[in-house]
Amino acid sequence: MPKIVDPDQRRRQILDAALHLIVTRGVDGLSFRTVAEESGLNVGSIRNTYPSQHDLLAAAAEDVGDSMDRRLESHDLSGTPGTHTVETAVAVLGELLPLDEDRRRENIVLGEFMMASRTKDVFRDITDHMSGDMLSVVTAVLTGLGVPADRTPQAAMTVKTLMVGMTFDASTSHGALSPEGMTTLLTEALQSASGRTH
Repeated sequence: MPKIVDPDQRRRQILDAALHLIVTRGVDGLSFRTVAEESGLNVGSIRNTYPSQHDLLAAAAEDVGDSMDRRLESHDLSGTPGTHTVETAVAVLGELLPLDEDRRRENIVLGEFMMASRTKDVFRDITDHMSGDMLSVVTAVLTGLGVPADRTPQAAMTVKTLMVGMTFDASTSHGALSPEGMTTLLTEALQSASGRTH
């Protein structure tokens, strides 16, 4: 009797292998062969699920984005003034920072895509979309925190840039920022943007 293959389980197995390879070897270390070795599947099975390497890379980026989206679902992103304090704003934006091992891995993957997009056009749409999504989240949180509308665009860009810089620092070997350090810097930036201390 032929073995019944669960396509969702196979997809998960392939994506887990791909994400692990991106974290440990970078985007250039990802190929059908390396994913097959890492996942224990054959190359044909991987190609049946993801016909091209670009499809696989796009799915990996989407998987990381979906994981972040699931965490954000429990927070208020309505952008309604008064829905956030500095503390709740830090909690929301902290979902996007490498504050634990899972989020660190996610951010390494996203960082690899951003670096690759500098020289490979195929990644540009993915990274532009991710960057726009991040700015939208930051903008909604700052609006909820009561930052005046005329100051929100500049404040959102400042906070987003800080978050990207902290993520890069914490995700690379030279980085010295701890989760507590990132949280402190983010808190100070939100206090400065909103004029609030809580």
